[in-house]
Amino acid sequence: MSLTALIFLLCFVAGIAMALFRHPIYGLYTYIAVFYLDAPHRWWGQGLPDLRWSLLTAVVTAIAMLRLKADPARTPWYRTFPAIFLISYTAWLWIQSPWALDPVLHRECAMIFTKFIIVYYMVYRLIDTPLRAADFLLAHVLGCCYLGLVALGTGTTGGRLDGVGGSGIDDSNTLGMHAAAIAVVGAMLIFAKQDWRRYAALICVPLILNMVVLTGSRGAFLALFMGGVTIFALRPRENTRLFYTLAVLGIVGFGAVASDAFWQRMKTMEAAVNKQETLDNSAEGRIVQMKAGLRMFTAHPLGVGHRGFATLSSRYLDTIYLTESGARSSHNTFISTLVEQGIPGAVMFSMIWLWVLKSCLLARQWAIARRPLLLVCMLAAVCAGLAVVFVGGQFADFLKTEVQVWLLAVLAALRLSPATGQPAGPRGPARAVPRRLRATGSRTPVTYGLPPSRSRATNP
Repeated sequence: MSLTALIFLLCFVAGIAMALFRHPIYGLYTYIAVFYLDAPHRWWGQGLPDLRWSLLTAVVTAIAMLRLKADPARTPWYRTFPAIFLISYTAWLWIQSPWALDPVLHRECAMIFTKFIIVYYMVYRLIDTPLRAADFLLAHVLGCCYLGLVALGTGTTGGRLDGVGGSGIDDSNTLGMHAAAIAVVGAMLIFAKQDWRRYAALICVPLILNMVVLTGSRGAFLALFMGGVTIFALRPRENTRLFYTLAVLGIVGFGAVASDAFWQRMKTMEAAVNKQETLDNSAEGRIVQMKAGLRMFTAHPLGVGHRGFATLSSRYLDTIYLTESGARSSHNTFISTLVEQGIPGAVMFSMIWLWVLKSCLLARQWAIARRPLLLVCMLAAVCAGLAVVFVGGQFADFLKTEVQVWLLAVLAALRLSPATGQPAGPRGPARAVPRRLRATGSRTPVTYGLPPSRSRATNP
């Protein structure tokens, strides 16, 4: 076992111990570190024991959270809309198991979504203020920065970066989307915070943007652009000059790291729009795959299980669109959901993204109303990150990407944060404030399950 692997193992044990004996938040940060370090697939982690590191961390952290007292002023996690979606979608995956075309991969997908429920529970329960949301998102910026450093010393395959991101984000398209989502989050951290968090994000974001360029993903580029548009629409109305200054610096910085090969690949999108003869085969192929997916759905309205599109692709696609293995994925998240989970999956998928759209509109209203600056910035960051996932999902299958679970949990937590001034009780309207408190204008401090001496109710 290498020295690096030994240090990782000691830090992992320390993080788990702190989660059990101090506060579960340490378990959440250990989980993030495990995700980005991805020790089993690094050269220095070959001597480590074969464990499900992420799942083990999530389970231990969830157990440690059992001692936290639920805040009666907050909606229980299982009654938030994203949790209802995750629980329902996971249940439907398990129901589909008997008729799934690829039962092994389908069960694996069902297990992943079962883990997502635990992850959502952890994030929603522990991220209870805008400041904790900022720290949580900064942890992802730092983790993605580590991947950016790894990418600097890694060669590209066919001009594209593969095999750097680790479990779940190792291919160029998924890594590019993930990096783009975290990049827009980091941009809002630069704007929102005036302490060490701003400088940390300022150092990390250029490395993350460079990683987007190295992936050469057209979908990630378009998604990054739409993430920037979302930030502009949801931006706080304070410090407008600083916002525009940072926006210009971001555009200039991206242009500086983008190579000629990257821009040449991006020009193939223009060919797709103009229907030129030089249309890139992958762009044309995705249109054909979408049409094939609609025919598959018509024949199997209840879905064919995870990876069913690839299993059926040889029957519905010409051989020129198939890979060497004789199969092809849909390259579109909604089409994959439609084919593989059928009508129930497509309905649930559509409803969760309509909820995200509603949240974006609400975030814009709060920005115009000049709600607390950090709250508005974090809402803009999370909504922009989800916009990246959605737009990127039109060019690849991102159904199992974990970044959307994190962002959905933070978005739900921010919408129901006491700083919003919105009703957050489990039955809708907030409980009435006693008359004697209304007379004095005081409120009972919220401790979020922490001891009174460590309450962070006064944090911005």
